[in-house]
Amino acid sequence: MAEPKTKVSDESAEIIVNDQGVPVIAGADFKVRQIAMDYVEMGDDVAGIQRQHPFLSRAQIRLAISYYLDNKKSFDAEIEDSARQYERLHRESSGSPIRQKLRERRAKR
Repeated sequence: MAEPKTKVSDESAEIIVNDQGVPVIAGADFKVRQIAMDYVEMGDDVAGIQRQHPFLSRAQIRLAISYYLDNKKSFDAEIEDSARQYERLHRESSGSPIRQKLRERRAKR
């Protein structure tokens, strides 16, 4: 991910980059990436995103969306990479002994 701005704020919300290099909403320690994924899925529905994360203010959500849009290319690449990794791990684990046992237990019910 390209080096994003390290600090963005408005009067009631702030985005910082934590020690792991991850942009988060200050005070909530909530990843901007999650808001970005919600924004991609739900569009500019701040109220809908807030229903998903009621502990965040609308100002925090709007600021996270703005931060995402300012760094869209790098966020989108990271989100796409994570989706590919998830799919790969899901495929690889489908034949695991634990998953097989779970399937057998469900079948017995």
